[in-house]
Amino acid sequence: MQKLSVLRQTAIQAAKTLAWDQAVLINQDILSQEPNDLDALNRLGLAQMQLKDLAGAKTTFNAVIKIDKSNIIANKHLKKLATNQVGNLLTFSDSYFIEEPGKTKIIDLHRLAGKQILGTLSVGQSCELVIKAHFICIETNKIHIGALPEDLSARLAKLINNGNAYSCQIHSATDKTCKVLIKETKASEKNANVLSFPVAKTALAGAAGSDDFILEDEVPIQLEDGETDPNAIESALEKIDDFS
Repeated sequence: MQKLSVLRQTAIQAAKTLAWDQAVLINQDILSQEPNDLDALNRLGLAQMQLKDLAGAKTTFNAVIKIDKSNIIANKHLKKLATNQVGNLLTFSDSYFIEEPGKTKIIDLHRLAGKQILGTLSVGQSCELVIKAHFICIETNKIHIGALPEDLSARLAKLINNGNAYSCQIHSATDKTCKVLIKETKASEKNANVLSFPVAKTALAGAAGSDDFILEDEVPIQLEDGETDPNAIESALEKIDDFS
């Protein structure tokens, strides 16, 4: 019998790599040893939702509520199950979120929307990159989710203005954090020799940030509307190297 600490790390890794069948088995193994492990129950419920076992997911999340009536994760997903929002849950191959050095990057968003928005996001959900005055904002259906860091916003804005194109999907989300995967889908002739995401040699083998599926109560910072200076981002762009 494996140690619980090992099983928990393996369960988290299975969820990160979207290995949902494996995630179900590992979390069930944990629960055979610790039936009231709320994290394992929530991970199991999420895996069941991704595998379209909606009845099983409902049973699992209700088991969480019996232990902790105010559990944020279970209540969020039970609401999705009750309102048939689970259709937005997408399933990808295990390699979908693997970063390709220079071409893709998993990014922590800043200036996040509130819990009521972050709580509706699903893994793999498509987003749009919208260039604003000071940042590139990430939106879905014209609803603000968060913003890229200022230096990356400036870099990608310049590349987009020079003809590059990018796709964006939700990598992971909690009530206080959101990560997106941005992929370069087109490199213009003008940017032919430019990496969208420069990578240090020591980081080439690095893995993406972790996602333990634990939600907390901190209220994210809302992005203020009313960016009125269309030239503001240009000053930031001047700080970016000439992509040499």
